[in-house]
Amino acid sequence: MSTESGELDCQRMASICARKDQLIQNPSELDDQEVYYSPHSIDKQFYINISDVFLLKQSSDRCTYKRPLKTIESYADYYEHKIPNIRIERDLVMSTMKPAGKPRINYLKDSIAKKESRPSSTKLDYFPVEVLRYAPLNQTDFELIYKLPSIFIRISQLYRIVQLGKRFADNIQSCSVQSKILKI
Repeated sequence: MSTESGELDCQRMASICARKDQLIQNPSELDDQEVYYSPHSIDKQFYINISDVFLLKQSSDRCTYKRPLKTIESYADYYEHKIPNIRIERDLVMSTMKPAGKPRINYLKDSIAKKESRPSSTKLDYFPVEVLRYAPLNQTDFELIYKLPSIFIRISQLYRIVQLGKRFADNIQSCSVQSKILKI
């Protein structure tokens, strides 16, 4: 959230705030560095886009979700039944999303780890772009905010260690002074 000179990047923060909750209009707007959510989702999960051409599905493809009605054949039918007053374009590509999990914290290495080319063990979800919105932050900020509690805990632990070290040092000095007095 800061520039290279260490100042707050107000322009970037303003653009993120301006687009918060904005609907995605076209699959070309999806970016792998952003975080998205579906306001119609029950679990209120944040998602990250996966741009892998091998994982793409069309809105008109046969739905693999549990279908509440036998008349629901495609993903577009499923979402139009699930969400009232929405029209899903059947010729558009759906977005391939993975849940934005808790980032792995390793303070000894750079926080931006090598990205996998294809997610192997992660459950993927498919959404028409009409049901997606921008989350209030991007992936980098999401990771930074997630790390804050851990950083505060580590700082408080370091503070306690320093205090303990000072107490040991004070007690060792007083013990050594007392032993010198006893020797005299």
